[in-house]
Amino acid sequence: MSNTTPQPARGTRRYTTRRGVTFLEAVLASVLLALVASTLAGSVSFMTRSQRIMDQSLGAAELANRLILQYIDDRDSLPDRALPIEYDIDLYRWSLQESGVKFEFDNIVDDENTGVGTGASLSRIKLITIRVWLASDSGGSLSYTTSVPHCQITRLIDPLAFNNPDSLETLLNQPGGIERLFESMMQDLGG
Repeated sequence: MSNTTPQPARGTRRYTTRRGVTFLEAVLASVLLALVASTLAGSVSFMTRSQRIMDQSLGAAELANRLILQYIDDRDSLPDRALPIEYDIDLYRWSLQESGVKFEFDNIVDDENTGVGTGASLSRIKLITIRVWLASDSGGSLSYTTSVPHCQITRLIDPLAFNNPDSLETLLNQPGGIERLFESMMQDLGG
């Protein structure tokens, strides 16, 4: 017995098979790649849209805060409510609601020693609500609705308590500002 391997006969070829990718495997890989790509594209689109809505909501909050501060400093300088306000690349609409406030206190003894009633009148305190929403020109709505990016800020305001010296100076330098200040003080005194 010999340890030699048989040699193919002359004229015959020996074929070796290599492991490769079949057509079916190539099609399946392409389909899986397309599914992954479409899922990623959908996710990126969703994240981009969510970021845009958050940016618009942040813009509405920034405008609402600025309008509240502008109302406190000089309510006559507020922009026209009929026109939209431009912020960044979007347009916003806004509304202002002003109402009185009634305070109710429990267990207060009306005694001369307590000091209750000796301060300023609480009847001049006002509840100010400013709503800002994305305007219809920017894909929002013409009137306030919570289905579009929006912000609502409500604040208690004392018209005679100036936040800074500039607010008082601005009021006094306006035409009729001194008269408005005295009117507010007279209402506080009940006159």
